[in-house]
Amino acid sequence: MTATERPGTAPLVITGMGAVTVFGDGCEALFAALRAGRSGLHTLRGMTVARGKDRSAQIEDPARSGPWRVSDMACDSVAEALAQAGLDPARMTGRTGLYVGTTGGDSRVLEDRYADFLSVRQALASGAEPEIDDELAEALVRFPIGVLADVVAARIGLSGPRYVATNACASGSIAMAMAMTALRRGVIDRAVVVGADQLKPSSYWGAERSGFIGHDLRPFHAERDGSVLGDGAGAIVLEPAATAAARGATALAQLAGWGITCDDNPQPIIPPEDGASNAAAIRLALADGALDPSEIDYFNAHGTGTPLIDRLETASAKASLGEQARRISMSSTKSITGHLAAASPVVETIATVFCLREQWVHPTARLDKVDPALDLDYVPLKGKPKPLRAAISNSLGGGGTNTVVVLRALGTGASAAPRPSGGEPAAEADVVVTGLGAVSRLGDGAESLSSAYVAEDVSPRTAEFSVLDHIGEEAGYQYISRTAQVGFGAAAMAMADAGLPRPLPLEGPFAANRVAVVMGTAVGGLSTAAEVLCPHLLADPTRITPTMALDHGPQLAATLTARAAESTGPMITLTSGLTAGLQAIEIGRALLAAGACDIAIVGAAEAIDEPIRHAARLLGRRRGHADPAAFAATFADGAGCLVLERADDARRRGAPVKASLAACASWAEAAAPGEPGGSGPALEQCLRTVLPSGEDQPHLGYHVGGAAPDVPTHKVVSSGFRPGRLGRSLAATPVLAVVAAVRQLAADPAGPALVTAAAPGGAAAALRLEAVR
Repeated sequence: MTATERPGTAPLVITGMGAVTVFGDGCEALFAALRAGRSGLHTLRGMTVARGKDRSAQIEDPARSGPWRVSDMACDSVAEALAQAGLDPARMTGRTGLYVGTTGGDSRVLEDRYADFLSVRQALASGAEPEIDDELAEALVRFPIGVLADVVAARIGLSGPRYVATNACASGSIAMAMAMTALRRGVIDRAVVVGADQLKPSSYWGAERSGFIGHDLRPFHAERDGSVLGDGAGAIVLEPAATAAARGATALAQLAGWGITCDDNPQPIIPPEDGASNAAAIRLALADGALDPSEIDYFNAHGTGTPLIDRLETASAKASLGEQARRISMSSTKSITGHLAAASPVVETIATVFCLREQWVHPTARLDKVDPALDLDYVPLKGKPKPLRAAISNSLGGGGTNTVVVLRALGTGASAAPRPSGGEPAAEADVVVTGLGAVSRLGDGAESLSSAYVAEDVSPRTAEFSVLDHIGEEAGYQYISRTAQVGFGAAAMAMADAGLPRPLPLEGPFAANRVAVVMGTAVGGLSTAAEVLCPHLLADPTRITPTMALDHGPQLAATLTARAAESTGPMITLTSGLTAGLQAIEIGRALLAAGACDIAIVGAAEAIDEPIRHAARLLGRRRGHADPAAFAATFADGAGCLVLERADDARRRGAPVKASLAACASWAEAAAPGEPGGSGPALEQCLRTVLPSGEDQPHLGYHVGGAAPDVPTHKVVSSGFRPGRLGRSLAATPVLAVVAAVRQLAADPAGPALVTAAAPGGAAAALRLEAVR
């Protein structure tokens, strides 16, 4: 049964596309290269390279040489997509969601100026109060990669929900999946999805030292030996077909379904060769899009040119599509554009739309000798006309993520309501909290947060958090980034509190493939990664080791949690700044409502290192803090996690139901990136969404960041919670407030609780909790 036969479902269509690639600005430049099967690879310039590995898809246009080139590419691709969709941001009405996928944002500017940053920090250590120039100050503000979304929103003029996904090279696909879920639930009226990344020394050398970079990029070739990185951005506009038709927009293709899975025993970069988890993601996407393998005619491969991944994709196509796999044409867009990290999934979706509209399959460039061990149709050298009804676009991300989107050519059916389990979605089912975990400077465990209510000063914890309290030394978690460690620790506590076994079973009420992990972070260990990598990049990059590159990704808190739990359901990492943790809870709730999982482990984690404290001190001084050093000292490690379930499922398994998660909302206004304030209107919008209209019952207020919400006093009363007692843990602090609120409701169900967060750059988030009686 297709979505057109199901009441209450509506197809989603792409109405605008934009791209910036090595071939130039605009989709037409990309399409010309696809038609010609022309590789854009050339000699890499401007950085030291490993011997013989000097190929790239770097954009050399002088107009793209500025420091903020990722933001520039993202904004230009979004502008093109909006123009094709016939949308003017200045005139748009309704709710527009912005969904960004990136692995690095504009972080290169600080990496390139790391010697200056180190010099300033040395001056701080000597007791001086050095001044920093405007570019270095802006580089510090824009180093957290989620700021990219703030920049895009401010320059384009977009107000609405704003999310940033960072799951390595699958980030763009996750952004599309989140946009589809929000549109299906009616949370937004349209979505702008953008993926953007650039080749920079830290990404090149991190990948090269990890064995990922090859001498050339030749997917499926008998002599392939690795991938080649490049610069780029891609954007799409996505909206309900009926909305597009009503305003006279041209629909380009239907985005029909999505699937996200986590590898069994996920690793930072090496996926399992059997492709089982990737095959599972393909099957989920087909079910979500109400598509049968017999309807798929084209497979746009992840196609990195690494020996393992090309074998993996061949195996996963056969496992998920059966004998149909031999009929289906498979090609690699990366063979033409290069590997564009988080931008690749969106650019490859655009390439797939082009093929569907042309009824033609673009080739795998330079594939003059197919690996005899690979036995599918890889469309070598020359594209070919072919009737195309539907297509798969496949993306994998380091840390264990598999993501798939499926598309339909127009006139061949319609997308379906999300059904990743094969069952019907549980639309807006009552979602409850069954487990809590916390790490803060007050101690470990949710009970330690009781000290955050007292007025007098509280002594901080006497013993540092140790991940070895939650997993054996043989697992090696103590060597991974501190952010990942504290995030896993909070998740492990939450799982134990919810009565979830570790590892999870393969079947039953908490089957491993039905458990999602969604984590948020603002910096996510990238400051530590820069501290480790940049001195070697300045001196001798060949001294970089694989662990230096692989142990600090923002996605690793989710990866460690999934690995220990042996969960294989959806895995998502959000890097949207201070609101990322509350957004992780929101996304977990949405996945439960969509039927994409039965249990969601959600939360946020942050480790505060010396670079973060020094940056806070330097920026604090520029912003007029009376005592910048004291301000910087308030930052502290933190992590908070919850286990969410549908109420009926939780009660059926006898889970300890602690509170009901009644409503969640996220909103952002177009404001100057990094600037405090400006989030008041966004917070008001969130409150209108989560507070029940016409109800005078007072809510206990828990607010983090910026000014407290300005709402009638009969709606919000002080809970007595003092987030300052926890220290500034960025994205983790609002989640710790949620943990504290749930505990208070469970102990004294006097009334509902309202948790709010306001962030620099105009973003805000809110959620409402109710006691379970």
